[in-house]
Amino acid sequence: DRESIKNLAIGFIVLWPVGSLVLFTSLLAACYKPLQAKSPNALTRATAFLHREYEKTWYWWEAVELARKLVLTGFVLLIPEKNAFLRLVVATLVCSCYAVALAVVRPYKRVEDNVLAVATSLALLLLFLGTNWTTICLGIEERYQEAGPADVLGFGSLNAIVDTMIVLVVFALVVFLIGAVVAARRVA
Repeated sequence: DRESIKNLAIGFIVLWPVGSLVLFTSLLAACYKPLQAKSPNALTRATAFLHREYEKTWYWWEAVELARKLVLTGFVLLIPEKNAFLRLVVATLVCSCYAVALAVVRPYKRVEDNVLAVATSLALLLLFLGTNWTTICLGIEERYQEAGPADVLGFGSLNAIVDTMIVLVVFALVVFLIGAVVAARRVA
């Protein structure tokens, strides 16, 4: 009996993220023609929370955003724990690609939403890069006692890496916040 409940739970754990992505994508696909024709129907009004913030061309971007979240918070955990660094590399690549796509595509209707989305994506990317450096630093300290992290990374300690990444993230967010304010004033 315990095994059947466990299997049911595993099924629901798998169904929830995959099902959400399939459902969102299916709903957005069904809204394509009415949205392109600018003739809203009951479905487009009911699913407006999925597409109203985006440009008409990028109405389906919410499905991309959900896929990114699912990869970063769930699917990377399918990589075995012994390959923890690979998890970080995959997450870093996903963040990099997403940040570039956001900057190029600019899917949001409002300029400040585009700026803030890129800013938060880059902040997350910087955090993953800092985690990569920290993992490398710990690996160097653990495996090579004669060579310190400063010899390879240029950082003498973990605190230096963490402090540098915090400063970079705060700096990036301040720059993008200023950019968002300037963009909002130009639009207004």
